[in-house]
This record gives sequence, structure tokens and C-alpha cells, in this order.
Amino acid sequence: MLKKPFLSVIIPTLNEEKALPLLLKDLQVQTTDNFEVIIVDGYSTDKTLAKAKKFSTTLPKLTLLTSDKRNVGYQRNRGGEKASGAYLLFIDADTRLPNYFFEGVGYHLHLSQPDIFTFWCIADSNSPSDKTITTIINIGIEAGLLTDNPYASGTLLGCSKKTFITTHGFNPKIAFAEDTEFVRRCYKKGLKFEIFKNPRYTMSLRRFRQTGTIKAIQKYTALYLKLLTQRKINQPQEYPMGGNAHLKDQTANSFFSSLDHSLKNITQKPKTFTKIRSLISSEK
Repeated sequence: MLKKPFLSVIIPTLNEEKALPLLLKDLQVQTTDNFEVIIVDGYSTDKTLAKAKKFSTTLPKLTLLTSDKRNVGYQRNRGGEKASGAYLLFIDADTRLPNYFFEGVGYHLHLSQPDIFTFWCIADSNSPSDKTITTIINIGIEAGLLTDNPYASGTLLGCSKKTFITTHGFNPKIAFAEDTEFVRRCYKKGLKFEIFKNPRYTMSLRRFRQTGTIKAIQKYTALYLKLLTQRKINQPQEYPMGGNAHLKDQTANSFFSSLDHSLKNITQKPKTFTKIRSLISSEK
């Protein structure tokens, strides 16, 4: 009888022929092999599945599924239902991992045994403005938890198999931010949500670049850090719209909304404010 893996890695895909092989190569070289990989494809029209199949010999615990729906929440649920690991880790196909990442994941899970969890990230470039974005994402998820309004990115989000079963996973009827809805639903049930600062994964910022909203986000996050560290802001030049970014991109709007909500909660709680400032200082 084959031993069940400790970790089930679930990757929803749709036309990821370029990004997916890079992530699978990262999985090949992990310093632990106590995991399985489940790819749930939404009927890609490119060579995503063909390229994934090439890893079947180097990743022997690899399962390829085809989803009857193109829906990230639904695809994650299909993978979660198939998974046999004690913990599930949902990862976007354009994410990159250091070779010791799963070893670090295992250490944290054995130590704290969370119900749901995520990790801090780093940017996919050395650009100072891109680094600012991932810094604010990291600080933002910390602020959300500290103010009892948790959220997390589905880029890399995990939970125990038990949690997945009892909560029925992601809500496929939600068109956007299904990852945050899942985290908050679990949190309201009293389940334990943990944020681990290390090891860190590499988050792709390609979607922001493609939609052309990355410059607005770069500017906004820089201002957000100034506010949190109590640095002076030139209102007419740096913040003329008062934070109301008139963007059509839903991702950017959600991003801004989450930051505004977190900032409001933080400024009303001095102890939380001090802790967030400390976290920001540690990132410099």
C-alpha cells in the first residue's frame, strides 16, 4: 500500500503552456518528495496539458485532470476532492518556488497545525516598485488578520484536508475574490488562519502589467507605506484623487479597496498600527 503524501499541490490551469513548466521544474527539485501534484485544466487551447505530461516521469505523483468548467474555484475544488494529502496547497501556475519551499511548509505545518494558511511573497523582478507591491501585499494580509478582517491571495493558499471537507472548499459561484471569501468563511467558523513569513514564494505580477494598472498600484502602494510609517505626503501632487482610482480593472479596484479598509482599521487601533509599522521596518 502506497504511503499517502503529506501535501497535495493543486494547480488550476488555463492556457499556461509558458508558465506551468517553470513551476513544475521548481517542484522537481524540491528538497522533500512527500507531496503529490494535481493539475486541473480548464480545457486549454494551447499546449498546457502536453507540456505537463512531459513531467510524469520526473514527478511520479502527478495527476492530470480536465475540468468540465473554466472556473478557478471549481477547478480547485476538483483537485481538492481528488487529493489524498493531509494538507492541500493551491498554487497558481505562474508562481515560482525555491527548492526548499515544501520543506519549510512541512516545518510550519507540523509545528503550528493551522486550518488555513498562506506565506509572504516576493516580486518576480528586482524593480523597486515591484518590490513595493509585494511588500504591501504582505503587510496587507497581516493587517487584515490583525483587524479581524482576513484575506489572502489564491496565488498560494493552503488548508488542511479536514478544513476543505467541512467547508466544502471554494464557492464557484463567486466571480472574483473567491480566495478571500474562503479565508473569511473559515475564520468566522473559528478555524485557525496562519501567515508565515518564510520561506517566500515568487508572485507573478504579469496580470497587472497586462492590464496596464501596475503603475497606478505602484504609486498607491508607495503612498500607503508612507501613511503607515507616518511620512509626510504632498496631497496635491501625490494624492490628488484621495485614493479614488477610476480603473475598470476589477483586480486593481479590489486591491485598492482592501488596502483602504485595512488602513481605516489599523489607524483606529494604536497597538495594531505599531505592529504593522514594525513589520514594515523589518522589510527594509
